[in-house]
Amino acid sequence: MALTVKECCCGCDLRTGCLIIGTLQLIGGVAGIVLNVLALGGAALEKERLEKMCEEHPDSAFCKQGTAVFGIGIALLCVHVIISSFLIHGSRKRIAWMLLPWLVTTGISLGLHALITVINATQLSGAEFFVTVPIICVLLLSTYFMIVVNSYRLELKRSFTF
Repeated sequence: MALTVKECCCGCDLRTGCLIIGTLQLIGGVAGIVLNVLALGGAALEKERLEKMCEEHPDSAFCKQGTAVFGIGIALLCVHVIISSFLIHGSRKRIAWMLLPWLVTTGISLGLHALITVINATQLSGAEFFVTVPIICVLLLSTYFMIVVNSYRLELKRSFTF
């Protein structure tokens, strides 16, 4: 039995909550794409300065795989935008299956982020541990978003008629 809610946190119905969640995710994805493209463009414009920096600090993470990380980030964010669009369209048109891609990718993402957070938290000591507090808050909020979207999906499945 899945954990469900009757309304979103702001008192609105599940459909409106899904539309808000999808819109926020879409805005975040587009902003991430723009920032990654700007970073790649800045790296291309400042190529000489970057080469000099990499000569001085050859072990720098950016020197080893910087542009590849930005390129992979852009690709992942493009997929994120498409999946957020599915969530918005599925919520608007009341199509339950269109919410599944968002639920699956968000579940995978949450699992990976939780694992990375636990691994990183074990390597922190003292006050450094408080760096994980905002990450844990985001994970909890994302989990709640998943519950809202899944609740709406189940509501749509129950009300589906031929």
